[in-house]
Amino acid sequence: MRLFLLRHAEAVPGPPDASRDLTPHGQRQVAQLAPGPGLAALGEVDAIEHSPLVRAVRTAQLLRLATRSSLPLKVLPGLEPEMDPRKLAALVAKSRRSRLVVGHNPHLASLAALLLGLPDGGEAIRFRKAGMMALERRAKPDRARPYGAWSLLWMVPPDLAK
Repeated sequence: MRLFLLRHAEAVPGPPDASRDLTPHGQRQVAQLAPGPGLAALGEVDAIEHSPLVRAVRTAQLLRLATRSSLPLKVLPGLEPEMDPRKLAALVAKSRRSRLVVGHNPHLASLAALLLGLPDGGEAIRFRKAGMMALERRAKPDRARPYGAWSLLWMVPPDLAK
């Protein structure tokens, strides 16, 4: 089982936070990501899951459009930046299917750190806007490892996706 994490692209600043759309630069970031790791991830999943915040929704929409995918877009509760990443970690640890989720920091970095067992938490991962990473579950959850055992397959910062 693989988990693809995509941080939303660059968004316009200012309130209200939930309705911030992507900047023109953010739209280009998604277009540059699509032919490489974005397209590769879509071949393994059955939906693009995203947070309900506009910038994540738009990132998911643009990724689907740029890759000419027909995958459905689905809101995944618990992807908002202030949510506890342990809830999503427990969900994906039990999942049987590969997933692509579009979300926010610090949530995504903390989620990756939990799954990878990093002692410094999300602070150990610099997850930039429009960055993408792939994790693979090597072992299912058990008492010693409630989220299973995971490996980092790859991480692509936005400037390398060009």
